[in-house]
Amino acid sequence: MGRKPTKLGYIANDALRRRTFLKRETSLLKKASELSVLCDVPACVLIASPCDPNRVIIWPSPVHARNLIDLVRRDWSSVRGKRALDQDAFLSREVARLKDQLQKVEREIREAEAKVTMMRYLRGEGCADRLEEVGFLVEEKARAVAERIERLNGLLLLVAQVPDEAFINQPELGPNGASG
Repeated sequence: MGRKPTKLGYIANDALRRRTFLKRETSLLKKASELSVLCDVPACVLIASPCDPNRVIIWPSPVHARNLIDLVRRDWSSVRGKRALDQDAFLSREVARLKDQLQKVEREIREAEAKVTMMRYLRGEGCADRLEEVGFLVEEKARAVAERIERLNGLLLLVAQVPDEAFINQPELGPNGASG
């Protein structure tokens, strides 16, 4: 039989709250120690005791904790600048992502509707008034093909401009690799 889930909430009984605090404090310090050893990462724990306002638990030592806090403060700005976002930047990125997702879904819906219209027209169900959708789809596909052709032509130009290093570094070899 397993343990019942613990209901998280303030413990009104002072003696029970102190005892729970001491048990949890011990297990927290043990877990921090294990995490530090297993993952080979620096760690420290600071706990302000609710039982005694003048007592602060610092693990593993005040010097170690101070050095680690200084290290984090000093390096945090460089680490934070690479990946962290403030709330505005995060929301802007999410809005842009969701707009892209919406455009993709709208495009898929337009394509599906155009395919249905085309199939109905081919069956002779007479929906010539909706053939604009098919024309729009064809134009969009033609535009995408033209853009891809332009990109591929640009890549071919880049490849043609890059010299073959192996051929340049070995002037005695001809185009077929034979000495000339």
